[in-house]
Amino acid sequence: MTHRKQFEKLRCRFFDNLWQNAAKKIGAKAERFGYGFTKVNYNSHFTFVLNSMVMLDNHLTLKIAGNKPLVLRLLKEQNIPTQKYLEFDIYDLSKAYKFLKAQAASCVVKPAGSTGSGNGITTKIHTYEQLKKASYLAATYDKRLLIEEEIPGDSFRLLYLNGQLLDVVKREAPHVVGDGMHNFKHLILKENQERLKGDPIIALSPLEIDYECILNLQHLGYSLSHIPNKSEKIPVKTAVNQNRCTENESLKQGVHPSIIVMGTNIAKLLNWKLLGVDLITTDISKPLDEVQGVVNEINTTPGLHHHYLIKNKEIAAPIAESILEYIFKQYQLEGN
Repeated sequence: MTHRKQFEKLRCRFFDNLWQNAAKKIGAKAERFGYGFTKVNYNSHFTFVLNSMVMLDNHLTLKIAGNKPLVLRLLKEQNIPTQKYLEFDIYDLSKAYKFLKAQAASCVVKPAGSTGSGNGITTKIHTYEQLKKASYLAATYDKRLLIEEEIPGDSFRLLYLNGQLLDVVKREAPHVVGDGMHNFKHLILKENQERLKGDPIIALSPLEIDYECILNLQHLGYSLSHIPNKSEKIPVKTAVNQNRCTENESLKQGVHPSIIVMGTNIAKLLNWKLLGVDLITTDISKPLDEVQGVVNEINTTPGLHHHYLIKNKEIAAPIAESILEYIFKQYQLEGN
């Protein structure tokens, strides 16, 4: 794993600063409580936070949201557009291969449970051998696996708090920029060194050279040893989870009203309080069904950093403050 411990320190520093600043802005006090936890005190009330985890949704709600096939089933029952998918395990690859052959384009294999940071996800799968290798990789994270049709389009994260939209972020795939001298492997290592400098923080995860990376480059006609031209910008993955701040953009307008309402309705399904709705669409200004867009995932422990590590920081939404204010308001309403 690439510098995992250093990135964990970077992540802790980012979230410590985030919650300290957010608490100060709402007139609260953040206290480092040990083991990575921060205790936020406001008047006679307090709450705990741990990175992006907050005390809002209950354990069962989080458990349901972490089950991707179950969530996709819930969405389909509500006539919300989703990608075609099939649940399988490593002992039944023939079932998954049959699904793969039935699709017009490539497929995605991922763990059926939530892993975070795109771990275990492989896109651009076309052949049985690719399916097999991707499945064994995903199975290191969860014995239950998913194969899905790969949907063309851009990736968007919509963040909701109690059914109200807080922010929309357009998320690009991670890229490297060629210098005309070094190959992809070197450029990715250089990218990770830049990320680890952390001044300012531009990403919380390394850009991993994994099977997802290799297949994506193969799809473009490259290998890790290829030397891109100077200033040539090339995506090294399709999955967006490991991108950097310059590849994220907060959108304050241009989202079709039906998409915003759809996210609110999803939040109401199981009374989810904090919810990240992930979309893939070619045009977010139009209804999903008009452009064959989909809701491809739901996250009830959404990464808050996606809304701060953006290229247009000057319009960043005050996500952490909004969450703390909501939590303490609920305490007051409940009389606790």
